[in-house]
Amino acid sequence: MTNAVPMDMMDVAATPDEPATAGRIRSLDLVRGFAVLGILAANMVAFALPGSAHRVPTMIEDSFAEKLFWLINLLLVDGKMRGLFTVLFGAGVALFLEHARAKGAKGWWLQFRRLFWLWVFGSLHYVLFFEGDILLDYAVMGLFLVPILLVPRVPNWALVVLAAALLVWDGYGAASHFDPDYQMERAIAAGTADAQTARDYADWRGGFEGDTRDALAFDQRASFIDMAVDRHERDTPISRTIFVIVAYGAGYLALMLIGAALYRAGFFTGNWNAQKVVLWSSIGIVFSLFVALGVGLAIWQSGFGPATTYFYTYAWAPQYRLPMVLGMAGLLVVATPKLGTTWLGERLSAAGRMAFTNYIAMSVIFPVFFHGWGLGLIAQVSRWGIWLFVFAGWALMLGWSKPWLERYRFGPLEWLWRCLTYWKVFAFRR
Repeated sequence: MTNAVPMDMMDVAATPDEPATAGRIRSLDLVRGFAVLGILAANMVAFALPGSAHRVPTMIEDSFAEKLFWLINLLLVDGKMRGLFTVLFGAGVALFLEHARAKGAKGWWLQFRRLFWLWVFGSLHYVLFFEGDILLDYAVMGLFLVPILLVPRVPNWALVVLAAALLVWDGYGAASHFDPDYQMERAIAAGTADAQTARDYADWRGGFEGDTRDALAFDQRASFIDMAVDRHERDTPISRTIFVIVAYGAGYLALMLIGAALYRAGFFTGNWNAQKVVLWSSIGIVFSLFVALGVGLAIWQSGFGPATTYFYTYAWAPQYRLPMVLGMAGLLVVATPKLGTTWLGERLSAAGRMAFTNYIAMSVIFPVFFHGWGLGLIAQVSRWGIWLFVFAGWALMLGWSKPWLERYRFGPLEWLWRCLTYWKVFAFRR
């Protein structure tokens, strides 16, 4: 399938790593903008709640409202936006390599340098601001993605088959990891546990809840430096790198491969039949929502036992979320020609072009409200109240990105990343 870009899917603003005549693929910017706004809805819960409380809603307050807004996040946000961002990352790597080859540059070397600096940014982001960082994860798994994409004439179906195998491996690994505690909790709930199992579960549950209490107490009293030192002592960049590879990196790589295959097949450039894309995207979204609702109700019915909650929200979760991830991407790609010219579409696209800066900026700004070294609102804002902070973050990203790009060629961190990758200073102002 041709990868020629229809004019209504293009923006002729050139970037240093693509020829002036190539332009930008507007759908990638718009979908990326949607994703970076969505990721904030997930991250804000982690900013506002300590330890495992962001996963188990009854850890801080056992109320109907907390459970309801937890369910809303489970249905619409959790894992979906990160999945969408990961698919886009894979598409972006494929695009970068394609443009580098067209210019006769050593795309693999430039991409490895890009990934190295992303690893550095991710390490700093984790230690200084947010333990939920995904940039290091992307940098590490990107090192596996690039060699695969450089295999001569590798067909898209082969990328998809490899992605499917990785998703099965990832799902099996997650299920195997969380299943022992889940089975123990099920036995306790059913009244079939023997005395030893009951003691083991009591010890496990006590440790789980104690860790959350300790995390809250530490967050309330710790200085900015204390928190940075604690994160580094728990996970150095090297230990995180190893953990990503051996624990959960397969799921990231699978989504990156799918994103690369979709880009190569012309999905993001509007070359697919729009009616079929809308149909299958809608089916995918409804399917994932239906499964997620079943998962959420099963957890709710269990009384939000922590082992049950973790099992259902991690084991096979990326797999049942994938149809919704691809469905959201499909609907946004089809909508780009019309949506991209509206007030909202232009600002989503601008937020997407500055996704790196916006992602980091949210981790710099909003922890100030919650951590003890800031305003100290940790565990004091309800889940519905957290959405007020999310809306504020969306307003900031939609508000500043377009005016910034009207004056400057790149977001500040995008510019710094490019300069470090190419080891040269690019023009910043327009």
